[in-house]
Amino acid sequence: MKNNINLIGQFRTDWIKYSDYETKNDENGTSYITPTEDATFSIYNPFDKSKELVFDLIEIGDTALNKEIDKEIINDMVLDFVKEYGLLGIITSSVYNKSIIGESKVLLTDNNPLKVSEKIMDEDKYLSLFIPFADEDEVYVRKLGKHITLFKAEDSPKFYGKRPLVLDLVFSRFYCEKLEWIIDFAKTIATHINQILIYKNINLTESVTIMAGKFKAEKIGMTIGVLDNPYIEWDFDSLKTAIEIIYSFAVTDKNNTIKRCEHCKKAFIAKSEKEKYCSPSCRNCYNVTKSRNKKKNIDKNIEKEETEKMKEKKKSRKEAILEYKERPVSGGIYKVTNTVNGKYLLINDIDLKSAENRFNFFKKTGSGIHMKVEKDVKEFGADKFKFEILEEIEMKEGQSKKDFKEDLKALEEVWKEKFDPSKSY
Repeated sequence: MKNNINLIGQFRTDWIKYSDYETKNDENGTSYITPTEDATFSIYNPFDKSKELVFDLIEIGDTALNKEIDKEIINDMVLDFVKEYGLLGIITSSVYNKSIIGESKVLLTDNNPLKVSEKIMDEDKYLSLFIPFADEDEVYVRKLGKHITLFKAEDSPKFYGKRPLVLDLVFSRFYCEKLEWIIDFAKTIATHINQILIYKNINLTESVTIMAGKFKAEKIGMTIGVLDNPYIEWDFDSLKTAIEIIYSFAVTDKNNTIKRCEHCKKAFIAKSEKEKYCSPSCRNCYNVTKSRNKKKNIDKNIEKEETEKMKEKKKSRKEAILEYKERPVSGGIYKVTNTVNGKYLLINDIDLKSAENRFNFFKKTGSGIHMKVEKDVKEFGADKFKFEILEEIEMKEGQSKKDFKEDLKALEEVWKEKFDPSKSY
């Protein structure tokens, strides 16, 4: 089976996902998915996972279209999907505005997943749909003349004008998306592939547009770069749009034969029209099932077995999350040094792993580091800076985060005495 969807040229773009997510209900009882408080982010290229990305989403849509499946199982599948690929960036794909931050009004696209009656919304009201759990002093837009800044009370990726400012919000821990938005998008893709497979078995005399108006990719920019070979680098402002593009290539490429497995019914890319199963395991299971089971309720028994497996998977995931949350909190002091002129930053942080992740992001992009070093970054480059952990301590049992932060501040003062203050930024 092919590792990825066949695309024209080499596609790449960056998207961010967090290490852990959770579901939270707002004051109206609406369920959102949001990064956990202590989750760390990482960057990946969705096109490196094009096949898994599309077919995992179709599987969620298939499950959601089955009204007999428990809603909690579907929600858990969505949570697993988001942990693997990140949130969809629906805030950007649902409006025509290229720059949402700083504009007084936003114009909503047709067939957007938000299910609101307005076609035009105030910027503040629109943004509030995606940050329901953030306090006023944690996320806000600051306007100074023509300059606009999105303030976030956290250290998370900042692009400084390289991409739309709203992505600073999308890539923060404050950004949330409703479960139903993601589920509805998955159902749309699953329904679309179902209709395509139906039409493939009919001798059409003229072309047919399937689910007209559902796919309208907006605001896609691109550049051409060179590494080993030239490649197209796409500026997608949402993972949702990237998925729509990948899916479109998958179903229209004549070299792809998309089918549904006769055993598990999952969509997959077949090597030929004769291939009926997504894996040898499914082929064997189908043959065994066919020979041993002739009762009328066999489909219900298979479905029950699959449901039990999903419940076991859910139980294991919850145990893993509990273990993660109960791990010791480790903070400490770290130093960022300019290896050209010897100047340094001395910083205390309650989460050294997150601090190191932010530094690695800075090394890759040249942005997202402390404002004090921006001048030297522009002069010497991000590769001239190094990161080192000076001392690491664990939060004591029963100690509050506030007291732990006070300990770290005191520890930082001790370390300051060990370095030349004239070299400090």
